[in-house]
Amino acid sequence: MTGTRHASVERYLAEVRRGLRGLPPDDAADTVEEIRAHLTEEIAERGDVAAVLEGFGDPAAVASEIVERRVRPEEGPCVPQASLGRRYSAWATDVVIGLGPMLLVPTALTFSSLAEGPTGVTPLPVWIQMAEHVAYWWLKALGYTDLAAPAPMSAGQWLLAAALVAWAVFYWLVLRRARSASVGMWMTGLRGVRLNDDRIVVRERDIAQTPPPLGAGRSRWWILLAAIPTGCLCILLLIYYLWMCIGPFLPPRILG
Repeated sequence: MTGTRHASVERYLAEVRRGLRGLPPDDAADTVEEIRAHLTEEIAERGDVAAVLEGFGDPAAVASEIVERRVRPEEGPCVPQASLGRRYSAWATDVVIGLGPMLLVPTALTFSSLAEGPTGVTPLPVWIQMAEHVAYWWLKALGYTDLAAPAPMSAGQWLLAAALVAWAVFYWLVLRRARSASVGMWMTGLRGVRLNDDRIVVRERDIAQTPPPLGAGRSRWWILLAAIPTGCLCILLLIYYLWMCIGPFLPPRILG
């Protein structure tokens, strides 16, 4: 098999692997290797790589059919969705890890500046600074004058805001949704599998070819010992930031 033909097979298998993301990693790897062996045998017999790949089918459709058979086997009951309690526990933990830094990091930086003493400069959390700038230009557009201009935001503050938003997007859209590899899903032993245009959340133990031992399949509830108080703190900070960010948008007449 030439390098070009080998590359076409690898591209095909990579697309199949993307379609199997919801399955346990070991199962997905074993399935891809089985397909590779089958393709290699067919190519050795027929010699036409393109024809073999075309005959094997669209890689996305092949992956979808494999997942479909795993979740809805021809013989035996279908794999049920994970319980609401498990899904909620996973979601709550992911909220803390995925969105918590947006609240906790700016707060920690502010308190660290306060610890420097009265001579140190204490910057407001980045979200409040951004809200002040937006409110300043909004009130000016409404015709208010003699407004005190907010302090300019440093490049570091802009980079911090961009990094925190990027982390939240990466965690929720890539780790949790695309790869089913978030901490919350790992904690509860869940996997998100895609069936055509639908995505369902199931227990990893229910779809694994070789289920892990019972102890390994249990929920890691000890994570909640840290997630619950952290989540409560995040809720309080969210309420505080919302009030502080909405307040500047109220016209001065309303404020007093």
